[in-house]
Amino acid sequence: MKRYFYALLLPLVAAVACSDWLDVLPKSRVLAVEHFATEQGYADQLTGVYTRMSSTALFGRELTFGFREVLSQDYSLNVSNATYVSAALYEYDAAGVKSTITSIWSEMYTAIANLNIMLEYMEDVNPTKFSGDNYNLFKGEALGLRAFLHFELLRMFAPAPASNPAAPAIPYVTQYYTDITPLSTVNEALDLVIADLNAAAALLASDPLFILSSDVAYTELANRARRFNYYAAQATLARAYLWRGDLENARLHAETVIDDNKFYWVHYTAAQAANINERDVIYKSEHIFRLDILDMVDIVKEYVTSSAGANKLSPSEAQMDNIYEISAAALGMDYRYAYHYAYDGSERYHSKFWQPEGGTYNNMMPLERLSEMYYIAAEAWLARDSISRAVSLLNTVRDARGLSNYPLSLTLTATEAREEIFKEYRKETLGEGQLFYYYKRLNQPVIPGSAKPGNDAVYVFPLPDNEVEFGNR
Repeated sequence: MKRYFYALLLPLVAAVACSDWLDVLPKSRVLAVEHFATEQGYADQLTGVYTRMSSTALFGRELTFGFREVLSQDYSLNVSNATYVSAALYEYDAAGVKSTITSIWSEMYTAIANLNIMLEYMEDVNPTKFSGDNYNLFKGEALGLRAFLHFELLRMFAPAPASNPAAPAIPYVTQYYTDITPLSTVNEALDLVIADLNAAAALLASDPLFILSSDVAYTELANRARRFNYYAAQATLARAYLWRGDLENARLHAETVIDDNKFYWVHYTAAQAANINERDVIYKSEHIFRLDILDMVDIVKEYVTSSAGANKLSPSEAQMDNIYEISAAALGMDYRYAYHYAYDGSERYHSKFWQPEGGTYNNMMPLERLSEMYYIAAEAWLARDSISRAVSLLNTVRDARGLSNYPLSLTLTATEAREEIFKEYRKETLGEGQLFYYYKRLNQPVIPGSAKPGNDAVYVFPLPDNEVEFGNR
């Protein structure tokens, strides 16, 4: 990591140029001491990180329905949208794409730096300064977020383990200082992600969402799903082990989330509510971890409503038909098809993230969902040659999406079941920036919709120029 990424640390410290950083460090340290003098300072620090994660450069757009979803090839793009068209062609050196990638890198490491300085001060603070279990909760959230963000960077800027587990990957930064952090390999970075997540899970054992019985824990969902909670740590561990190819450990963590019954499927009446303001098509009760996106109405309208113009980010009618198997299997009753698309004027748009005025489910961006844990577990059971168990898990999700009248046959072959898992990922996560990772994790040589072969030239984002300049790669 370069020094200049540490120039934007605490929300109360003004941004400074790289050449000035060492000069202002003592002053900013004094401000940090004042900032972390109270419990509120730690709470504010976490809020600042969540806010940064919610920016349009990160999960407020580019790492969800924007840039990263474009890479999945499930949008029909207007040729006038130069940046996203170049991204869809995996032209990472194009000016707009390069700028987007550099912003992702910079913003993510800035958030990590904020977490590291907080964790540094937590090592010396007296836990009695915090009310209730907040010391453990805050520290657990900070460690978990540090792992989560590094894992996201790893999945973007390094080869997948299936391609080259020993390849140079990313700097895994665990301290707040101005020295350069060298690149870890893919495997080393994964080890560090898993270690941080295990430490976070241990601290988050005091999470109300974890300790309350399932029949009353739902009351905590509104609060704790908005934070990196105990189950977010388990879900991220499932993802990390799956990324590594350790399907057995991935299954264990995914089934921890499933078996504890703290998250529940949206009821079809909520998905079908006649009043669009009350329609839950984002499936709030299934969110393991989500972000609150301020002013989301202004963000999404520029891409998925009639205000979008050339910026429209939606599948074409032909893509919709293919993704949801409308013609191929008569699956038009799928809630994800029936309620995630709507007309605004003469055109139909992907409306999963529409923000109706006064809507009950506005400003929510899911980062981890219950359904994904079922897909991970299904893939793991397939690896254990238990096709019936894998199909049963898939059917649970399909039933929740209105597809109970089209059950998967228990006589599916492993190859057919694997294809069904892919189809489910594609339907469930559209607009959330996850499908590209699916292709990359499996090192798929073909990405549906792309003429370019799937390889590291496509799957690995180039490091920013400044990072290369300082000797990384």
